Amino acid sequence: MYRFKRRNYLVLSLVAVLCFISYLNYAINKYSLLETSSEFARYEEIKLTEVDLTDSELPQAETTDENPSLGDAQKPENDISLVDSTENKVEDMVSEASTTIASSITNSKTIKRSNYFIESRLNTTIERDKIVGLLNEMINNEMTDENNRKAANDQKLKLIDIMNKEKIIENLIKAKGFEEALVFITDNSVNVIVEAEKLTDSDMAKILDIVMRETKVPFDNIKILNKF
Repeated sequence: MYRFKRRNYLVLSLVAVLCFISYLNYAINKYSLLETSSEFARYEEIKLTEVDLTDSELPQAETTDENPSLGDAQKPENDISLVDSTENKVEDMVSEASTTIASSITNSKTIKRSNYFIESRLNTTIERDKIVGLLNEMINNEMTDENNRKAANDQKLKLIDIMNKEKIIENLIKAKGFEEALVFITDNSVNVIVEAEKLTDSDMAKILDIVMRETKVPFDNIKILNKF
């Protein structure tokens, strides 16, 4: 019984000692933190005193009008034209595109393709749609001067007229007994490709008569090829 009480006393004593030690550690740490905070505050105060910065001494931000209002924004010059009329850029653009198309549809390798007529019509339509799109941009753009706008509009109307003539000539040639025909007209020439194994003098005469009557282009500027 005596040993049991003595053992309990020792346990309680150890617990009390541990609690006291924990309290001492807590007090020491708290004091250290307070001392550190006080020292930092004093250090900060000294530095501020040395520098002695006040609001009046702080550098002021310069106010520059780097971002003017939209109303003051510089507007594009209205006299800028999209096309230089002195160099006839409108006519040159259409002429260059027409030359490219004519070279493509009369190429011997292209003509040998089995789906030649379908491909050639599709490619021609795509290229001409591009030209019409550019002409429309020139016509509708407010920066285009009147001379260039008129030139673009004239070229557009001329191109539409040419496309209508091509379709008429193709139908007239087919009416002469040819199964398929492709016609491409430029400013001073006409290219005709017909589906036939060979062309007789009579066939050539029929085609020339139709083309010359509809386009007024002389016979020496008309090129006729057969696709077989």
